[in-house]
Amino acid sequence: MFRNFLNEIININSTANIISITAAIGVAIVLGGIIFLTYKLTSDEFSFDKDIGLVMFLIPVIVALMISVIGTNVATAFGIAGVLALVRYRSVVIKPKDLVCIFFGMGAGFTAGVGHYLSALIFVVITCIILAVYTACSSGKKKNQKKILKVAVPENIDYDGLFDEVLEKYTNAYNLKSIRIISGGTVTELAYAVRVKDMAEVKEFIDELRTLNANFKIQLKEYAAEE
Repeated sequence: MFRNFLNEIININSTANIISITAAIGVAIVLGGIIFLTYKLTSDEFSFDKDIGLVMFLIPVIVALMISVIGTNVATAFGIAGVLALVRYRSVVIKPKDLVCIFFGMGAGFTAGVGHYLSALIFVVITCIILAVYTACSSGKKKNQKKILKVAVPENIDYDGLFDEVLEKYTNAYNLKSIRIISGGTVTELAYAVRVKDMAEVKEFIDELRTLNANFKIQLKEYAAEE
């Protein structure tokens, strides 16, 4: 048993194995850098998270190292899996794009770890190009944006169908999601999911709503499915 252990140590630390692991790590660093730069360039100043960016840079390196060390050793694979099972992930990834990029980095790390360096590079470059093209095509759109519209209405105004005409004028689609009584029953808050026709007309849109709700509070914000 001790001899088998020594043989495993010798195999892991052999010159050929060290060169292979070093090459995998080097390629993973390059891939992580490409993924990080793509994430940064396709994010605006409000959506870019430097901590998530660091994770995207390091994940390919970590995964590539793990896969290179594990190789075909099943016992080592189970050992590393046990260690990972003890890790508690406390940070919540809010944006789907961040989550996709993290899995993207893991895929790149796996591919580099098994020695398919050219395949990993092609995979990363093509995926980054797709991400960049999608961002370029979608970032300039100012029409048909999904928003959440919240309109407060005083208790002396009948809100049934009150805003339908204005909503039809400035939106392509709208849906009343909730009705909430606030301020001790003196104010009713209506929450709509809307698809604004043109963001350049938002001021006119809100001004017309203000004339109908007696200049009470109006809020237009980014769409969130859970709201």
